[in-house]
Amino acid sequence: MESTFKAGLKNAVLTLMAEKKEDLNSQLLALQEASNADTKSSMGDKYETGRESINQSRDLLEKQKVLLDRDEKMVIQTSVDPSSTVCLGALVKVQLDWLWVAASIGKVMHKEQEIQVVSADSPLVIALKGKCAGDKVDFRGRAIEILQVV
Repeated sequence: MESTFKAGLKNAVLTLMAEKKEDLNSQLLALQEASNADTKSSMGDKYETGRESINQSRDLLEKQKVLLDRDEKMVIQTSVDPSSTVCLGALVKVQLDWLWVAASIGKVMHKEQEIQVVSADSPLVIALKGKCAGDKVDFRGRAIEILQVV
């Protein structure tokens, strides 16, 4: 796997994030429409409870959007240059998974390869930081061997 693979992976992650943003915006729009359609009835408490539920849902979606924006900026700034050690931008093969150190996104399929996109602040990456292929670390009582770093 070379830097063109990493560049494609970066684009795939950014596309996935754009889709998530679009979904969040759709949900926010639906909440706004629900809020606008909600008319005050003679049952004031029911109206207030519904309004509060909508506000809580909106707040949750807004927080998710802020986190997604932060992660998107991190991915944009992440280098796709080759790496020899585990660092931001490194593509790392361990026994069970490929990891791309960028932002906490989760699993992404790219060119028929499942890759776990993780933050540089994740406990596993912190344990692996600065190590290279062939190195082993103890992580939560388990030996993790780095098979490849790209």
